[in-house]
Amino acid sequence: MSDTYAWAVEKGSLRKLPIPDVRSPARGTTIIDTRYAGLCGSDVAKLNHPWPGPLPEPWYPGHEIVGVDTETGSWAAVDPLVPCLSCHYCDRGHTHLCPGLRRIGWDLPGGLADTVRVPRDSVVPLPHLHDPAHGVLADPMAVALHGVRCGLRTPVGRLGVIGGGVVGVCTAICATEAGWEVHMMVREPSRAYHLRHTLDPRITLHTASLPQCDAVVDAASGHSDSPIRQALNAVRDGGTILVQNAYAPRVVLSVPLRDVFRHSITVRGSFSYCRADGRDDFGDAIDVIAKGGDWAALLTRDRYPLGELPQGLAALRDGSRHRAFKALFTSGIL
Repeated sequence: MSDTYAWAVEKGSLRKLPIPDVRSPARGTTIIDTRYAGLCGSDVAKLNHPWPGPLPEPWYPGHEIVGVDTETGSWAAVDPLVPCLSCHYCDRGHTHLCPGLRRIGWDLPGGLADTVRVPRDSVVPLPHLHDPAHGVLADPMAVALHGVRCGLRTPVGRLGVIGGGVVGVCTAICATEAGWEVHMMVREPSRAYHLRHTLDPRITLHTASLPQCDAVVDAASGHSDSPIRQALNAVRDGGTILVQNAYAPRVVLSVPLRDVFRHSITVRGSFSYCRADGRDDFGDAIDVIAKGGDWAALLTRDRYPLGELPQGLAALRDGSRHRAFKALFTSGIL
């Protein structure tokens, strides 16, 4: 145990620190021996850019976790949302809105570590996957499922998806299966090339602009309001814009609100995922991944040993020659 560690941000610097809370047992928890940990776009935004908002001190990132449950010896994914399960929102399955919500990789230590202690209720057994590393896609796929199920409250029609990252890809997959005619805007030529040869041919890719759509999903967000302005240009009068990710703090909409609402456009936010209406977005996301598809291999192909976190971050920076879709970090015996 002496040579194990976790990556953390402490006093503004990325460094290796001793793994927290592993030696001290806690009721209702188990230890996961990490095998794969993915970096989410929200992690990358904080690690690769100056972050204008608050960060935990220290911050142990990493909420996309696949590993071996040390109590059962079985492969598992980790649902990073830890709600109170007793409030008004939890009673209705809207666990993502719980005021006492804690998140593994934010409020609780994350999985960029050799081992991580997590609540037993957060452990989700993995079915047989062609590659267990694909399980790190459960979180972004759950975000996509939640958006399509709960955010697009309109009859299916033509859907635009802005963003060629993992959440955008997962949203296009979920929306196509739900019956939408999906058009996806991917500006990076290398990503567009790979996706064109990997995704369902029913998904039409664009590199410049989208056709007029009944609804548009902003799966890009980021540090400027450019994606939502692109969505406003593509959505029809009376249509819906769904913002799938959270924008960075202090990003403001530079379009006059009159130009939005005089066209009767609905703008909705879709944060994280939930367990409403008898469904579990995270568990259902694993079922989608278990069906297989070349897209899962494409999204998880860039892998690095855990100790090479800085190199993996560099591959995710804007302007990288062949920017990775996602960086996976491997730990333990594979």
